[in-house]
Amino acid sequence: MSIEQQLKDEFEENTKNMVCPPSIDLRVMNVYRKQMLEKKGEQPMRRRWKWSKAVMVILLIAVVSGFAYAGRTLLFEETKGNMTMSAVTLEDVKLSKTQLESIRLARNEVKAQLNPGESAVVYLTDLDNVKSLPFILVSQPEVNEDLDTWRKVLTDRHFDVLPPASLLGTYRFAGGMELSPFGFYVGSETDITALMEELKAESEETGKDFTWRKTPVPTSFPLLTYTSVYRNSDQETMYLVMETAPDSTVKLQMVAPSSAKYEEMNLNGHTAHYFKKDSYIYTDSQFYQEISWMLEKEGQAIIYRLGSDSTAMTKEQLMEAARSL
Repeated sequence: MSIEQQLKDEFEENTKNMVCPPSIDLRVMNVYRKQMLEKKGEQPMRRRWKWSKAVMVILLIAVVSGFAYAGRTLLFEETKGNMTMSAVTLEDVKLSKTQLESIRLARNEVKAQLNPGESAVVYLTDLDNVKSLPFILVSQPEVNEDLDTWRKVLTDRHFDVLPPASLLGTYRFAGGMELSPFGFYVGSETDITALMEELKAESEETGKDFTWRKTPVPTSFPLLTYTSVYRNSDQETMYLVMETAPDSTVKLQMVAPSSAKYEEMNLNGHTAHYFKKDSYIYTDSQFYQEISWMLEKEGQAIIYRLGSDSTAMTKEQLMEAARSL
C-alpha cells in the first residue's frame, strides 16, 4: 500500500463523525455524504441531504490539498454529552503580510456587494501556494438589532446564558445572527472541486487577482450557531458565539496555524481554552483571540466562544468578560 493511500485511510478513519464548525480559523467547511449518491454512478443530489445522527463534516483542506495534514499537533480534546471539541495546529498554514492584505481587500470588496443573508466563496491567486487555504468565505448575515427579541430567540432554543446589554462596560450589544459572522458554506465534494476549477479558470482568463461566487446558505444543519455581536466606540468587536447540536452527535475541530498561542484556563470551575492568533483572515486587524468552554445539560452540550479582534484587549480582560457570563 502506498503512503498516499495509508494517509487517506487514516484520515477517513479519524474524521468519522467530525464537524468542523464555522467558528474555526479557516472557516472552510465541506459536507461529505455517502447518501449523496443514490446508487453507484449517479450524479450528486444537490441540496437534498438527509442528516443522520452521526454527521461527518470535513475540512476542505483534506479534500483539495491531498490530505495536507503534515505537521499536525493536537492541542486538546474535550467531550461533554453529545459533542466533542478539539483543536489542532497545522505548520503549513502560514500567510505573509502581503497575502493577509490581499485577503482583507478582497473580503471587504465582496462583502460590500452582498445583500443581508447572502454568502460567497472567494478564490485568490495570491493563495495558490497555500494548499490548506484554497478559498475564503465571506458573509453578510442578517442581523437582529433588538436585544429583547434576540434574547427571546435564544430562550426559545433553551439557552441558559443570555447576552447582556454590554460587556466590560464599554462593548455594547450591536446585534444577533443565527450563523457565524465569518462565513458559511456547505457543499458536496464534487460541488467544491468544480467550483474551485471554475473560479481558477475565470481568474486565469480575466487576469483578475480574485474571483468569487455567491453560495446558498443551508436551510438546515446539525450544528446550530448563534452569534451576539458587541462593539465599543473604536469599533472594536467582541463575539459571543453559542453552538449546539440538539439532534446529532458531533465532533468539532478548530484548525489554527502553528504560530497560534494556546492555554488551558479555569473559568468558574470549568475547563476553558484560550487561543490567540496574529494572522487571522476574518478580521481587519488580522488579530483574534478567543476563550471557549463547554457546558452540559441533560446529555446535551453547548459550546460557548467569546472572542475579540481588539489588539488592545488583554487575556485577563477577555477572561473577566467570560466570567461575567
